[in-house]
Amino acid sequence: MPLGATSTVRCLSNGRWHPRVPDCIPGHCSYPPVIDHMDRNPQREFPVGTTVTYFCRPGYTLLPGVSPVTTCLKNFTWTRIPKLCQKVQCPSPDIQHGREIGPRKDEYSFGHHVEFQCEPGYVLRGNQRIQCWSDGTWRPPVPYCDKVCGPPPKIANGQPTNLRTELFPYGSEVKYNCVEGLSLIGDDSVYCTSDDGVNLTWSGPAPECRVVRCPRPVVERGRMTPQSFTFPYGAAVHFSCDEGFMLHGDAESRCLADGTWHPPLPSCQPVLCPQPHVANGRLNSTLDGQMWYQANETVTFECFHGYHLSDLSSTATCLPDGNWTPLPKCKKDGDADVCEEVHYIKTVFECDVPIAEVKTLLEIQKLFLEIKKLNMELENLNK
Repeated sequence: MPLGATSTVRCLSNGRWHPRVPDCIPGHCSYPPVIDHMDRNPQREFPVGTTVTYFCRPGYTLLPGVSPVTTCLKNFTWTRIPKLCQKVQCPSPDIQHGREIGPRKDEYSFGHHVEFQCEPGYVLRGNQRIQCWSDGTWRPPVPYCDKVCGPPPKIANGQPTNLRTELFPYGSEVKYNCVEGLSLIGDDSVYCTSDDGVNLTWSGPAPECRVVRCPRPVVERGRMTPQSFTFPYGAAVHFSCDEGFMLHGDAESRCLADGTWHPPLPSCQPVLCPQPHVANGRLNSTLDGQMWYQANETVTFECFHGYHLSDLSSTATCLPDGNWTPLPKCKKDGDADVCEEVHYIKTVFECDVPIAEVKTLLEIQKLFLEIKKLNMELENLNK
């Protein structure tokens, strides 16, 4: 029953009220008022005491300090609702050393697009086109104009090889090459960099293009690879020596910009064998003070008193690899004890004899033991 309404009923003879006793039910407010640029919850009934919350449409934002809530009162009216929303504004997108393409605007509201371009000598970093979003920010972020290096240094008889743009921002690389027949002297590329953290400059001067030739490298008693007739700047050659000669110096050399070889050319020196030593023996053909012997040179040994040569040969020859042929061995007269042989092998090891020669000595020791065994068997048969 509406507020303040009255109704009269009469008691009949049958004990009933006529008309029926009315009921009091809660009153309702009509639909909440429509507010510009706002929406509310999709609610259809609004009994007294109901609250309704408004929210701003995209492109608008709630005014600070204002409540977006209204309430249905007992007189079936809504509490007063002031203006709640204002239009979203993005800050003016100013960039140094650049400008907007098109006329500037006084305001930049939700949905506006802006495009930029930079002044000469600058390159745009970021997106050229941005948009004002419903939260009042620009997306993508506002770009900026970065300094660039000027045109790269020019070179005579050559040119840059990777010029894909006329703008060279920080970090750009430019490579050079020369016309056919000339060599590039210096670094083959330059970079756009900064010496003071503010201004941009090229990392160094451009290289030069000029004729560079090195003389043909000659190493006596040696060989060169690869075989060639021309040796321009940067050419590299590898050296090796003939048999019986050893390389002294670096095995590889390269032609420099001044027409010289570096490292300096090596030389091939004859291979020398150190003076050989035999336990319990000596050389009988040694020149005074001679400590080294050339390849293919042969020496003769003799044993000390009380010892004799156990090998058929008393000589040794210097091999082209700097080692001697197997050295002879001096054995104690009348003593074929195995311990003596072991002692000799131990002495050989202490003299740093090559392993191949040691193997040969061990084979000789084996043969020596077999002969000793046969001699003992023959002696037993003759008894």
